[in-house]
Amino acid sequence: MFKKNEEYKQYDLFDLTFLLSDKQNNLLSNSIEHSFLVNIFSRINENDFKELYSNKKSRPNVPVNQLVGSLILKHLFNWTYNDLFRNLNFNILTRYAIGINSIEENVFSEATIFNFQNKIINHYVNTGQDLLTEVFDHLTAEQLVEFNIKADIQRGDSFLMGSNIFDYTRLQLLIEVLLRLYRSVEETDKAALIDIIRDYTKQTSGQYIYKIEKENLPKEIEKLANIYHKIHLFLVERYSEKSAFMIFNRVYQEHFVIVENKVEVIPSNELNSSILMSPDDQDATYRYKRSTGNKGSKGFSGHVSETANPKNDFNLITDIAVVPNNVDDAKILETRLPIMVDKTPTLNEYHSDGGYGSPKVDEIMEKESIIQIQNAIRGRKAFASFVIKEREPNEYWVSCEYGQIVKAQKATKGKKAKRHKAVFDYYTCMSCPLSSKCRAKASGEKINRPIRTWYFSKEKIRLHKRQQNINLIPKERKKIRANCEATIKEVKRGVKNGKVRIRGINRAIAYLSLTSIAVNLTRIHKYYEKNHRIICQNNGNHLNIHIIVDFILHNNCSKLIKVKLERFFKPLINNMA
Repeated sequence: MFKKNEEYKQYDLFDLTFLLSDKQNNLLSNSIEHSFLVNIFSRINENDFKELYSNKKSRPNVPVNQLVGSLILKHLFNWTYNDLFRNLNFNILTRYAIGINSIEENVFSEATIFNFQNKIINHYVNTGQDLLTEVFDHLTAEQLVEFNIKADIQRGDSFLMGSNIFDYTRLQLLIEVLLRLYRSVEETDKAALIDIIRDYTKQTSGQYIYKIEKENLPKEIEKLANIYHKIHLFLVERYSEKSAFMIFNRVYQEHFVIVENKVEVIPSNELNSSILMSPDDQDATYRYKRSTGNKGSKGFSGHVSETANPKNDFNLITDIAVVPNNVDDAKILETRLPIMVDKTPTLNEYHSDGGYGSPKVDEIMEKESIIQIQNAIRGRKAFASFVIKEREPNEYWVSCEYGQIVKAQKATKGKKAKRHKAVFDYYTCMSCPLSSKCRAKASGEKINRPIRTWYFSKEKIRLHKRQQNINLIPKERKKIRANCEATIKEVKRGVKNGKVRIRGINRAIAYLSLTSIAVNLTRIHKYYEKNHRIICQNNGNHLNIHIIVDFILHNNCSKLIKVKLERFFKPLINNMA
């Protein structure tokens, strides 16, 4: 049964904060845990998680804000689960951060937080509603307003999130999937299959391939092709709905093909990046990226956007996304832009690298009146480039590197009717040193009216406009995107050797949501620490007043609490005045 947790709002005279010394209270009030209590924990909307629990009268749930808050703290300090529960049980600051002010109060068990995360994932699979990302969006929306963060200028970048899986070779993956299927079938079927796969059951997949010479690998895979085919025919009717067989069937379809009633191995260079990387993570995909060195990454791509207006005291992450790592950056931005505009309607300038440009992105940017600023443009630089400028609506002028400037005309014939064309003087072009490398094509020689013409489409107009955007902004804003690298480093705090400590895209989304909340809190706390540090008075009780008043200002505490506060501290308040 769902029940909101509001007990943390009821201060007791014997709470832990009243037993601390002046120095301890001073450290507490200026700690990041206090910032967490005020800016995160007390603002978690527990009602969003109500659907995870039964409507029947039963034992109340463990407080949702404590569960979500604990997960955020885990990512804030990059703890393991063992670290988290050690601190929840024995660290006063950690307990204070999630509203526990009594040393005698017990916290929930490890099984509770694991079950809670599974409920969130199952809810997402069944409904498409991502509750943890909603927490991030809700908190960020409040923080943007409270700290007057301008979101009109933003920047974004992506990074690889390797799944916490074993790096199987092709042969080892085929054997591992086969062994897992064998272990999952009924005993009678095991007896029928043992003669076919006996060689593989005597050892692990890793031990088996260790003895295989490199030149024998193709023969081993061909041998497995026939085994897969036989087992598939034998089990498909009775096991098609079983998870182990579904993984086996996927691998069978991805690695082998039937040609003239004979099973053949698909060549390695024809395998796509979406094939199964591991039976432990069916969502992971493969991507090779130069920045990772000579190694590819098996997992996902995370994408982060944040505010970047130079006038902001600090910036906040505003949008996050996790996708298969073989999805192009431009495709990510194409999907996220409408969502970003919905969350931050003032957005009108977005800084990215060259990978985020595409005709579809240009179209959305134009529709939403957003200027895209790129530090590097994808593709090779033309030997003889053109510049398109729109002087009036639908009036385009084209200039070449040699200095010719002509007004573009609307093409009228054939397949090029929907395009524009720039007609250059033929004789001027012939004297140009770049003439042989120019994309403008010569025509009309036969009728003694030679010209050189370059055709361009609406997509090309948008591309040229995007390429010129960086020249339209002040110098101090031209390198804004570079600072996004620091943000990527912050959100990768849980990435070790290119991998995060989770598997599956749903858990990767949760990881990025919780980490982004933690990053935003860190920035808020640094700002608060620098500009609003509480000055401790000689009397420790004065500091307790500051802590409680600060807490009440950020929460809808009852009138009774306020009355009790005034009654108990009235003499001290008068002395302070």
